[in-house]
This record gives sequence, C-alpha cells and structure tokens, in this order.
Amino acid sequence: MISIELLKKQSLFQGLEPSLLQEIAQFVRLQEFPKRAFVLRRGDPGDALVLLVQGRLQVISIAENGREVGINLLEPGDFFGEIALIDNGVRSASVVSLAPSMVGFLPRERALWHFHNTPQIAERIQRRLCATIRREIEFRVSMGGSKAYARVYGVLLHHRSSQGSAQGAVQDARLTGPRTVVLENLPSQQAIASMANVSRETVSRALAELQKLQLIRKEPRRLVIQDLRKLEKLVNPD
Repeated sequence: MISIELLKKQSLFQGLEPSLLQEIAQFVRLQEFPKRAFVLRRGDPGDALVLLVQGRLQVISIAENGREVGINLLEPGDFFGEIALIDNGVRSASVVSLAPSMVGFLPRERALWHFHNTPQIAERIQRRLCATIRREIEFRVSMGGSKAYARVYGVLLHHRSSQGSAQGAVQDARLTGPRTVVLENLPSQQAIASMANVSRETVSRALAELQKLQLIRKEPRRLVIQDLRKLEKLVNPD
C-alpha cells in the first residue's frame, strides 16, 4: 500500500479529495527495482496502471537488428501502461530502470473503474494518450532522416516535447525566449544513443557540432538550445 503523501505527488491523482486518495491507496502495490531491471516486458499482459514513485525509467523497443531502441524517459510522478489497460491488450514496449526505482501498480479493474467514474482521472489519461500520439508522430518524422546527427537532434526535440508536456511538480523543459529552450534532467549520452539508434560516440560528435555552430550550450545537468528554429531545420531541412 502506498502512502497518501506519495500518492499526492502522482500527476494522475493531484488535487483529488483525500477520501478518494485513501481509497485508491489501498489498491496500489509498491515494488522496488534495482538499476537496469525490467519493470515491464513487451508482450506482458496489461494487468495494471503503473506509477513511477521514485527513480528513473526508460521505455524501450527492439529494432529489426535486435538492438534496443529507447522510446521515452519516465520521471517520478509519471504514469504509464494506459494503452494496454484500456484496450485489454499486451504491453507494446518494455520498461527498464535507469536508476534504483520504486514503482506502484494499480490493478486494471480498479484503474478502469476510476477511468469510468472519476472525471479528473479520465481526462488526464485521455490527455496523456493524445500527447503520446502527437509526440510519437513528431518523433517518427524526426527519425525518418538517414543522417545520424539528425536523429540525435531529433531526440533532443523529442525530449523537449515529452518533458514540456509532462504533468508533475517539476517541468523539465521551459521556454525562456522566442527561440531559446532549456532542457533539464537531460538523458545520458548512452540513453540518447539508444533512442537515436546510433553509437554513444556519434552522440558526442553531434553535440560537439551543435556547440561549434553555437546552437547549444552545455551546463551541469542541463542543456540550453540557443536557437530552436535552426535546430528544427537541421532535423527537418525541408
């Protein structure tokens, strides 16, 4: 069972009545995962809505060549697994821990009850689904180019989009000017390499090229995109 204080930090349940939080808390099962452990595997039954309480997770899929490809990063307060929950299908991707993590599982039957009977929860899940569809369309377009550097730049734009739309106490991407964006909690170069399906060395060279062009500025734990429009043109020159 999860504590009410931890449940309040979950984006899906923020602002709900204490009595409702208490009722939900009784059904949430907590589980700890060490670094590099599988939280979910593709093909598993969608038997629960999943909450990230502590740590950091990455959604991954397997490319045709057998290589793991990172799809998205998950931060504390995020929820996932809603697609398999709603269509009663299997998990469409795997989720692994990038750090020691604590995860909560709300059983499918209870999660669906709230989806049909708690308007705030239903609206947040629907908004999440819409945001996911939009991000994936944008991401696939940006990944369509054959140039490795363009795929790396596309991951940066995807991180801006996914973090900027996340619901939670911390907003990891914020607009600071008409063409300047600050990305905080940036993925490691290895994680970016996985998402772009390139080597870590390619990521390092791509970022160095952006610095040479004065399009980005590196700072501790964050990266400043100094000209968003020019970066977008490098990803989609047309």
